[in-house]
Order: sequence, then C-alpha cells, then structure tokens
Amino acid sequence: MDSVIITYEQLSALRRLADRTYPHEACALLAGSIEVDVDRSSSTYRVRQVIEVDNVDRSSVSFSIGEDDLLRAYDLMSSNGLELVGIFHTHPFSNAYPSGKDLKYMQINPVPWIILGGEGNMRAFITDEGKGVKELRLLLVSAG
Repeated sequence: MDSVIITYEQLSALRRLADRTYPHEACALLAGSIEVDVDRSSSTYRVRQVIEVDNVDRSSVSFSIGEDDLLRAYDLMSSNGLELVGIFHTHPFSNAYPSGKDLKYMQINPVPWIILGGEGNMRAFITDEGKGVKELRLLLVSAG
C-alpha cells in the first residue's frame, strides 16, 4: 500500500497553518522524496519540508496557489534536491475527502493530496491511474 510519511512536527505545523487561516482553506506544498519498491507495487512519499503558500481564493470551500508562491516553492525544492511529494489543504466545514474540484486538479497534479477536515481528521489520497482515487496510508514518525 502506498504511504505518506510525515513527522509529528510537520503535522503540528500544518495544524497551526489551518488555525491561522480559518475560516478559509489553508494550503501548503509538501517537498521531499519518493521511494518506489523494487517491484513497483507501492510508493512511499517522504515529506522533508512543509512550504506554506497563500490561498489566493480566500475561500472556505476552495483554494488556489498563486504563481509567485509556486515559483518560490519550486525554486526552494530544486535548490534543496527535493521534489513535490504532496499538496496539503483543509476543508474547514466538511470532511477530509476530495471535493469535485479537488478530483479535477488531482488529475493534473498526480501526487498525494493530504486533506485536514473540519472534524480534525487528516487523510491522504492520490489518483489511481484513471480509476478514480485511492486512499494512502498516512504514517506519523518522529523527526530524525
């Protein structure tokens, strides 16, 4: 099963971001590395850095990331030898499941989407090669 590995500290940073931006959706890009099993049966997305970005929609039901934030994030990833391993956002007033708009953009950005729902539950999803979406295992680890 595919997994996203995130540290407790990174999780805390994402929750603080959600609190600061409430009642709007928060968003961040997750940088790190992707490890694929030898038999290619599963992938592990290891988060190394949380890159906070502004939700230019300023909405509680959608988010968009501005061009300047995207360029800054990709420059940061490139200079640190990291790649995009996830897109984080919140659903302040609904559950942690991709919305219709999320599903559309998940096709364009086929990395894990980590969603923090209004109920406090965090889940990860990825597109499943034209078969819809599948949930990934979210593993919390200590930094180190």
